[in-house]
Amino acid sequence: MRFEIPGRAPLELERLVLDVNGTLTDRGTLLEGVAERLSWLGPKLDVRLVSADTFGSLDALAGELGVRAERISTGEDKLAVVRRLGADGCAAIGNGANDAAMLGEAALGIAVVGPEGAAAAAVAAADVVCGSITAALDLLLDERALTATLRR
Repeated sequence: MRFEIPGRAPLELERLVLDVNGTLTDRGTLLEGVAERLSWLGPKLDVRLVSADTFGSLDALAGELGVRAERISTGEDKLAVVRRLGADGCAAIGNGANDAAMLGEAALGIAVVGPEGAAAAAVAAADVVCGSITAALDLLLDERALTATLRR
């Protein structure tokens, strides 16, 4: 996906790394509207879930969404995933303090204020802050919205 944003270098995204708990789910249950949006993004981006799997739902979620999942333990592990995949072509979405490093490293970092709130470190590291995961995913689905937010 290519985004032309005035005042910035073109943004070329190939991958999307998603935190799970508090971002895609509320206590392990997938939030409404996520599956639909990821089905639209799936053909355009290589989507990865990263989670310590606190609620034991990671494998089921990945299967339901038709995406890959990686178990991690720390924020440094999430950062390592983004770096391994190539940060320049990566968008990342999360809400926790352990998401801050990956949000800051990714070409596009989006912090979500979800059902668990958002850590100040995640908000500070992000390029964009959204009030929900569906709003965050919608930015990727509508270039005009992302452009309006990030133009300089």
